[in-house]
Amino acid sequence: MKQDPRGKKKRQRMDRRRLFSIVICVLLALALLLPLLSTAILSARAVTQADLKSQISGLKNSAGEAAAKKKELQAQLDAIKSDKAKAQQQHQLLAQQLDAINAEIANTQSQIDTYTQLIAAEEIALADAQGREEAAYTRFCQRARSMEESGDISYWSVLFSASDFSDLLDRLAMVDLIMEYDNSVVEALVAVRQEVEATLAALNESKAGLDEQKEQLVVQQTEQAAKVGEAQELLDQLKKDAAAAEALVAAEEAEEKKIAAELSKKEKELDRLIAAQQVTFDPGTGYLYPLPGGNNVVTSRFGPRTHPITKKFHNHSGTDIAAPGGTNIKAVKGGVVVTSAYAPNSYGEYVVINHGNGISTLYAHMTRGSRKVKEGDVVSQGQVIGLVGSTGSSTGNHLHLELRKNGVRQDALTMFPGMTFDFRD
Repeated sequence: MKQDPRGKKKRQRMDRRRLFSIVICVLLALALLLPLLSTAILSARAVTQADLKSQISGLKNSAGEAAAKKKELQAQLDAIKSDKAKAQQQHQLLAQQLDAINAEIANTQSQIDTYTQLIAAEEIALADAQGREEAAYTRFCQRARSMEESGDISYWSVLFSASDFSDLLDRLAMVDLIMEYDNSVVEALVAVRQEVEATLAALNESKAGLDEQKEQLVVQQTEQAAKVGEAQELLDQLKKDAAAAEALVAAEEAEEKKIAAELSKKEKELDRLIAAQQVTFDPGTGYLYPLPGGNNVVTSRFGPRTHPITKKFHNHSGTDIAAPGGTNIKAVKGGVVVTSAYAPNSYGEYVVINHGNGISTLYAHMTRGSRKVKEGDVVSQGQVIGLVGSTGSSTGNHLHLELRKNGVRQDALTMFPGMTFDFRD
């Protein structure tokens, strides 16, 4: 049986229409789907950015509380500042103020760290949005070039070229799809450009916030230095007052106990990071003596002794080695700084270094403002970490050196078995 040529042509024409419709649908689906996928990826990243912004908001609230506490303590201090009989109370208030200032500094540093993370995330988001903007602009230009190259052919001419009513309906459906695709190209370009602008604005806002916190940190550190000087001067006066000596020693012991508890908590976390190799350092070989040669006079050994202020028997937590003020103090081994702070009632300016394997060392009574490392720093064996002084509960220039093994204090001199010391206690 002979096949009708007209029927064959009609089927071929319908097959071409179906194929063209399918191609257009696929292109349109891709055009619509790709921006949605990018948006989903961006949304996942935005969750992290939202979390960081929430952290910054919480830190700002905490900073306000610390500032209010500091202001309240200053009011109490001003009320008794002229009363010499209340010098001990003044000293306690100054110590509390220092705690508040230290909390402010820690808060500000946390905000700086969080802003830095947020800026890094926003820079990635901006690069992603700019990449998608470039891709959308390329698609737009390609479509415009395609329309230009097609000459005078318009949507109307496509419709009017229909051979019959069925063909017209097919062409109308195709034109709808093409117009929808064209609109989606333009809409995608507009949307991604808006996203670039919004991300860039957020990034600039975060950078401004970071700069503000850096400036705030300088102000707080200056205030801290001034308050440390004020507290140390008052402490030096109280040392000469026999009636206040007992209270000073009680405050010293309480502060040392508090510091020991804080150190234990910090060192457990640091030991975990070291074991996981998230923090690495070179401990060096053996133990290096922390002072220059010739500074080997021990004024107070580890263990039971007579307290230099109260002249009463008590237990000494470290070893005191005499040295001129301003003498370099070096790390006995490489490690990570656990704490670098000022303790007004006990250690004065002090640094603690974790050397791994449960071993840490503490260096106290440094010259005011001479600490050269901060918490979290990785130090090498022999690195200068501060200068000999007489801050805190001290009666003269010396290095108070402590050795801890798994949180238990040991005789620090056991680190230097080949050395000869001159004991003057």
